Amino acid sequence: MTPLYLSFTDEAQATSVLYTTTPAVLDEDGKIIAEETITPNYMNIDTIGVVYEPAPIPTPEDYVPVPYPVPNWGVNVLLLDSENAEPLQPYSVQPSPFPQRVWAI
Repeated sequence: MTPLYLSFTDEAQATSVLYTTTPAVLDEDGKIIAEETITPNYMNIDTIGVVYEPAPIPTPEDYVPVPYPVPNWGVNVLLLDSENAEPLQPYSVQPSPFPQRVWAI
């Protein structure tokens, strides 16, 4: 297993890479026969979402978190040996400092 730290532009971009969407199936009258399905392309996906700069120490009471600049939609994937890492490579980052949310292997 390989942990990957990914940074996407936004949630929509992450979803397009990490999931496969199968559209709903309609009959000839336009009634839904099968609902739209969204299937993960990887077994272990941990969505972080918007990543923020570390808070100053000591943190002022009126501190407002500051997001990292774009691209800024964080996702961790624990890649199984049988899964293809190639589609994820363009989004792979080496965070510094080391991420606080990691997989327990």
